[in-house]
Amino acid sequence: MSEPPGFKLHHGALAVSNLARSMEFYEKVLGFRESSRVSVPELSLDIVFIKRGDSYLELFCHKQAKGLPDFCKDNLTDFQVVGTNHVAFQVEDAQAFHAYLQNHQVDDLSEVFNNNPTYYYFFFRDPDGISLEVISRKT
Repeated sequence: MSEPPGFKLHHGALAVSNLARSMEFYEKVLGFRESSRVSVPELSLDIVFIKRGDSYLELFCHKQAKGLPDFCKDNLTDFQVVGTNHVAFQVEDAQAFHAYLQNHQVDDLSEVFNNNPTYYYFFFRDPDGISLEVISRKT
């Protein structure tokens, strides 16, 4: 099978309910910075691209955003649903980043799991309850 030419992942998109609150979280806690912003008044939608290094996220905020469904608020039940389940960020030291997030009092911070042969990993949630994962390669 041939590879598509010039193909790589550019960004993931997250729908949020409060753009200012989400921007504060992604900037202060995770170190992202605003890259670009657009408003689409006819759709009641604001869109912000945020960037950290070569990584981008796109935050969508609809004026009448609906909350995260209950089944998505738990990783075990969310994994059973077809669709995007989480975004993962790679760090050098999962335990150190876990402690950093504890100091920032992030929501639903799981333990650091050691049951994968290649990675340490853990989960936490953003202000809207969106599941985020952190991984670090085992050496």
